[in-house]
Amino acid sequence: MNKHVLLVDDDPIFHIIFTRMIKKVYPELSVNSSLNGKIALEYLNTNYSEESQYIILLDINMPVYNGWQFLDIIKKKEIILNNNIIIFVVTSSTDLDDIKRAKSYSFVKDTLSKPLSVDSLNHVLQPLINE
Repeated sequence: MNKHVLLVDDDPIFHIIFTRMIKKVYPELSVNSSLNGKIALEYLNTNYSEESQYIILLDINMPVYNGWQFLDIIKKKEIILNNNIIIFVVTSSTDLDDIKRAKSYSFVKDTLSKPLSVDSLNHVLQPLINE
């Protein structure tokens, strides 16, 4: 099974740091980056396969399509039903309403606080590797 990590964040430095970190610890994973939710949806529309597994690290505050818009569109598409897409909302927000809202999506596995640490990254990726 092909395993993919999709970083969806408008901060290019986030992409550079975490792509390097993921590739160093998990070289077998494919890592892709999107600067907003629209680009991430285009990536999934083009590359999605039921035989692959995806972990998405999703920022909330982005231009074009923000994290909420991305989640709403994914929910409507119902591609989550295969359980091969796991989404972690990554945010610097400390607003409890944002955390509660993120957890209201059944396919959002957890929320992670920025900045991400190696430990939090391992928490997210280790289950994918062990499957």
